[in-house]
Amino acid sequence: MQLRFVAWFAILLIAPASASAAGLGAVPSIPQAEAHAGGLPSFQRCGTPSPSRDEAEQMEAAIRRWRVESGVQAAGGTIKVTFHIITSRGEGAITDRQIEEQLRVLNLSYASAGFRFELAGVDRTDNAQWFRMAPLTARERQAKQALAVDPAHRLNIYTCAPGRSLLGWAYLPFFGNENQTLHGVVVHYGSLPSGWISGYDRGTTLVHEVGHYLGLLHTFENGCSAPGDFVEDTPFEASATIGMPAARNTCPDAGEDPIHNYMDTAMDVGMTEFTAGQAERMNAIVAVYRPSLLDAPAPLGREALVDASSLADQTRAIEFRGAFPNPFRTETAIRFTLPRSERVSLRIYSLAGQLVRTLMDAQLPAGAHSALFSGHDLPSGTYYLALRVGKALMTRSAVLVR
Repeated sequence: MQLRFVAWFAILLIAPASASAAGLGAVPSIPQAEAHAGGLPSFQRCGTPSPSRDEAEQMEAAIRRWRVESGVQAAGGTIKVTFHIITSRGEGAITDRQIEEQLRVLNLSYASAGFRFELAGVDRTDNAQWFRMAPLTARERQAKQALAVDPAHRLNIYTCAPGRSLLGWAYLPFFGNENQTLHGVVVHYGSLPSGWISGYDRGTTLVHEVGHYLGLLHTFENGCSAPGDFVEDTPFEASATIGMPAARNTCPDAGEDPIHNYMDTAMDVGMTEFTAGQAERMNAIVAVYRPSLLDAPAPLGREALVDASSLADQTRAIEFRGAFPNPFRTETAIRFTLPRSERVSLRIYSLAGQLVRTLMDAQLPAGAHSALFSGHDLPSGTYYLALRVGKALMTRSAVLVR
C-alpha cells in the first residue's frame, strides 16, 4: 500500500522561514510565555498519511455498497478508550485529571455524530526510544506491538513527544484489518488540555486525529478540485488554515473555507464543529471498516483485553483471515492458519454478546483451515467471530445483509 504524507499541507505553528519555504505564507507568532526546554519548537499539526486517489475511491465505493446493501442508518455508539502514556525519564507525564478532561473534550466534540468515549484503561511506560516515535517507523511498530490492547474493540491512544515535529497522527481505517496494531492515535502530550503548547493546548489535536481514525480526510484534501474530502457539506479549501483567521475563501466555488471544522488545522480555540455530512460519513466508515469497535460485547472484550496484551507473540504466529465474503447474504467462509497443532474453538456471537453458533471445538493440525458460517436463519446485522487457539483469543466481525 502506497501512502504519501501530508507534511506539505501540515501547518507550521512557529518558524516563519520554514513556512515560507513550503509556500504556506506567513505564520502567526506563538506567545513565548510558556517556553519549554529552552524555547518553543516548531510543529506540524498533523502527520496522518493521505490516501492515494485510488485508495480514496476504493474506500468511497465500499461505503456506497454498504449503504445500498444494508439499508441501515448508523447512529454512533460507545467507543472504549485505552490511554498509553509514554514518557522519557519522567518527561511526558500526563495526570489523571488531564485524561478526564481530554475525554470530556472528545465527548463534547463527537456528540453530534452520536459517538461517546469511555475510559477502559491507562498504562504508563518510560521508554526514551518510543517517546520520540514517528509514523511508519520501527519505533512506532515496536511500541504499538508491545502496548496495543485489542485494537478491533478499543481505541488505543498513545501520548508522547513525536519525532518530525508532529503534534499527532492516525491511520485511516482501510490501513490493515481491524486487529492491525498500528491502528490508534498518537498525540503530543503537550497538546492535551492544560498542556504547554500555547494555542494548541485544549485537546483538539486528539479530536482531529480521532476524525482520521474514524475515516475523515482533511477539509483541504484535493484542494479546490472534486471530490475534495468526499463530504458534500464541507466547502472546497485550497490549503490548510494557519493560526485563526477571522475568515478565509481560497476556492472559486461557493462557500467560505471551513476554518472552524475539526478536520482543518486552525488553532484549538477556533476548531469547533463537524458537519452533518462528516457525522454520517464517520458512521458509515465505522460500519464498513471498524464494525467491531462500537459497544463490544463484554465477555469478548474482557477476554480479548487480557489476551491481546499477554499473548501478543503467540497471536502474531496465528493467521486469522476472518470471513469471506464480508458482508455476506447467506453463507461466508471463515479462514485461519495454525503454525502448529492446537486446541481450537470458533464461536459466533451477536452484537449483544449472545452465543449464536459454535462452528468448531477440536484439536486441529498445523496448516490452513476454514469453517462455513450460515446465516440463513439469523437477522441482518454484525456478528463477532471469536477464534480461540490454546490460550489466545482473536476476534473478527462479519456483517450479514439481506
